[in-house]
Amino acid sequence: MKKLIICVMLIVTVVCFAGCGSAIKVESFKSKYYDTEEYQAAVDEVMSYFTGFEGCEMSEIRYAGDEAVKAEAETRGMDCDHVMVLKCTFTTDGENHENGLEPDYTYEDYGWILTREFKDGMWTVEDHGYC
Repeated sequence: MKKLIICVMLIVTVVCFAGCGSAIKVESFKSKYYDTEEYQAAVDEVMSYFTGFEGCEMSEIRYAGDEAVKAEAETRGMDCDHVMVLKCTFTTDGENHENGLEPDYTYEDYGWILTREFKDGMWTVEDHGYC
């Protein structure tokens, strides 16, 4: 039942963003550090943050993998279950962007680093870009 609820949440998230003019593919994942709910919460946080990227359309988001998380956690001196690393693909429109993004460009493997203070805590975007 729990898996059904989580799958429905993932579908609803994708449908909601599809209603905004774009369909964002949320890749499935496998991790020894997180469950599906934790992954979905991190994805939701990135998607919320991404709304500030004017003139950009995300097409795909995915988990970067346990090795990326382990490396980032070691760099930050944190436990692995307190750091999440996601990657996404997005495209910019033809306008010049004040945030330094190239116009008419597709960014692939754009990284998102999220942290939280405790297990099951809220994810916060700490950094993003090519990392």
